[in-house]
Amino acid sequence: MKIKEIILILSILVVSMLNTSSDFEEYKNLKNYNVAIIKKEDLPEEFCDESYNIIVDFIEKTKNLNYEWVLYFDYYTGEILKCKKGKSNKVTVNFDEKEFTNNNVASIHNHPSNLLSAPSSKNFGILKRKFEDYELISGVEYFWILKAQGLHENLIKEMNNVSDIAFRLSLLHCTSRYRDELVFNKMQDLRYGNELLNYINNKNINDIQLTKLEYVKMNNEKTAVYQCRERITNPEVLKFARDFENCPYTPSAKDMMYAFYQSIGVDIEYDEIFADK
Repeated sequence: MKIKEIILILSILVVSMLNTSSDFEEYKNLKNYNVAIIKKEDLPEEFCDESYNIIVDFIEKTKNLNYEWVLYFDYYTGEILKCKKGKSNKVTVNFDEKEFTNNNVASIHNHPSNLLSAPSSKNFGILKRKFEDYELISGVEYFWILKAQGLHENLIKEMNNVSDIAFRLSLLHCTSRYRDELVFNKMQDLRYGNELLNYINNKNINDIQLTKLEYVKMNNEKTAVYQCRERITNPEVLKFARDFENCPYTPSAKDMMYAFYQSIGVDIEYDEIFADK
C-alpha cells in the first residue's frame, strides 16, 4: 500500500472519531464535478501534496452547491480534523481549541454563487484564533487564501469596518455602471476583492496576507490548459481599427463603444449607444 493511501485512510479514521455527526459521511458522498481548480504551486510551500488533494476534492464537491461547507485540516500532513455542513450564507462551527493541539491548522469553506467570493467581515474571525494559520475560501469567481499566523485581535474591528466600506463602495461603483446582472456580479466581486487585497497587503504585516487565485481548467493528467485570443485577420476590421486609432481627436466612451460595435459587425446607430431602454 502506498504512503499516500495510508495517510488518506488514517485521515478518514481520525475524522470519523472527531465528527460524531453525519456531516462528514454526507460530505464524502457529495458528487465531484469537473470544474476548474487551482494549481499546487499557487499554495503556500508548506502545504503538502495530500493537503492539495483535499483542497481539489473540496472545490470539486462544493463549487456548484448553493450552501456552505467547511473543513479543518493539518496542512503539513493532510489530516482532516473537522467537517461541518452549513446554510446558504454561513456555516457555524463549535469547537474546543484543544482539539487542534499540535496541529498546523487551515480551514477551507465555499462561497456559493449568490455570495461574493472574497472574505466577508465574519471571515476575519481567524485573527482571534491562535491555532488557525490559514483560511481558504473557494468562491465561484476566485479562490482566496487568508494567512493570519498568531493572534491579531486588535485588527478585527478595523477589518470589519474595512470590509463593510469596501462592499458599499463596490456596490455603488458597479450599480452606476453595469446593467447586465452577470457583468454586475463579476465586476462587484472583482472590485470588492481588490479593495481588500490592497488594504491588507499594504499594511506590511509579515504574518497577515491575502492572496487571490484564479481557477485553471485541468485535464485528467492535471496539466494546465491555457487559451489565448485568436488573431484578427479581417482586412476591413484592421483598416477600421487603424483609422480609428489615428483619429485626430480624443474619442469619448460613446465613440469607442460605437467603434467596437462596428468592428464586430453589430448594426447599431450612434445615438443608440448608452440610450435608456
